[in-house]
Amino acid sequence: MARDLDFSRRRQVSRPVVTAPKKATPKPKVINELGSKSVWLWIIIILLVAVAIWAVWQSTRPISSTGSTSTKPAPTSSQPQPDASLKGESANNSNLLSPQTSSPTVLVYNSGAGTAAVNSLVDKLRLLGYKVNNLDKSQFNYDRIYIRYRQGMRVEAEKIQATLPEHLVSLKEVKSAGLFDILILYGSK
Repeated sequence: MARDLDFSRRRQVSRPVVTAPKKATPKPKVINELGSKSVWLWIIIILLVAVAIWAVWQSTRPISSTGSTSTKPAPTSSQPQPDASLKGESANNSNLLSPQTSSPTVLVYNSGAGTAAVNSLVDKLRLLGYKVNNLDKSQFNYDRIYIRYRQGMRVEAEKIQATLPEHLVSLKEVKSAGLFDILILYGSK
């Protein structure tokens, strides 16, 4: 059984015409200035550096204890005079944990001065109208008297300093929400 094939004609195999591959024409890159990833990266880096510089500046900037830039000169007389404007100011600056009363609370530590000297100071301050607590011996001995006071208690601390004219006294305002208005570390000198 033979198939009818036409052998008289030669069959040509047609191959597809091979052409060179077409080069893709590059599309022109249209990049706006803020569309590039590298531009955004630089913007973020610059912002982070600016924030870091601002944070360092804020941490090294001196902080005003009273919140104002004006300074009040110390009284020049031997006995400090009470200032009526400071009484209202101290009432406004009172702390919730340690409310301002009519008589400031004073804590006294014996920091090397001796029991007799501390008891003498406690008696003198009580006669002046202060609420004084003698806390006896402190953990450390100091070479001077340190008076630490809350905000708004500077005048009262200066009054106490005036009662100790023969001693070396160091005054400093502290940020405190404790149970005292004035803390005295009574040192040896």
